[in-house]
Amino acid sequence: MFESKIYDKEKFLLIEVKGDLDIYSEDEFRSFIEKEIEGADKDMVIDIKDLDYLDSTGLGLFMKIYKIAKEKDKTVSIINPKENILKLFKITDLTDVFNME
Repeated sequence: MFESKIYDKEKFLLIEVKGDLDIYSEDEFRSFIEKEIEGADKDMVIDIKDLDYLDSTGLGLFMKIYKIAKEKDKTVSIINPKENILKLFKITDLTDVFNME
């Protein structure tokens, strides 16, 4: 099961991602990004406290969000990662790309 939601806060967009972000949820999350994020012009905070599983496909989609933000001089922060997810970001050196909290 995968679910994503977006909330427009005053100074940033809060994106919540829940469940498993992998090859099976790729199309759903890619559509969400294209519909909700590509036109946005705010910094983004991605809360992944309820993200249980992430594979390379999911990491690629996070990079897509990063590229969208970078083109607009905006930042992307990722908050509340579980230990297994944080480990994946560390071994791929993506903790150097994203603001991780």
